[in-house]
Amino acid sequence: MIVNLSEAASNTMLNAIAGMMDGGSIELLSGDGKALAVLKLSNPAAKDAAGGEFEFNKIAEGDAVLAGQAKFARVVASDGSEVFSCDLGTVDSDAVIKLGTTQISVGAPVRLDSFRLAMP
Repeated sequence: MIVNLSEAASNTMLNAIAGMMDGGSIELLSGDGKALAVLKLSNPAAKDAAGGEFEFNKIAEGDAVLAGQAKFARVVASDGSEVFSCDLGTVDSDAVIKLGTTQISVGAPVRLDSFRLAMP
């Protein structure tokens, strides 16, 4: 069975998800789930959804606390509860989050310049 959401329904769902992320963070994780770097989200975390997608507001740069290969990310609410997790890769990948390099070095700055989330 296939469900096709209207744009209004997609926007409503995305705005609810964005509200859960207000003041939360994005954790960049190694394959074994260790947090290599944590990037703080704004409050509010995102602009209002339009056209079935939203763009995150400014994401604060963070410093890597562990060295390793980032494999996936976890977006968490301000209370630490998980909102969603996604794959992570280099800019030439088809991953949800794309970085210049996935190799993280301790103390190195880590940042995401932009991030959009869309509903099909």
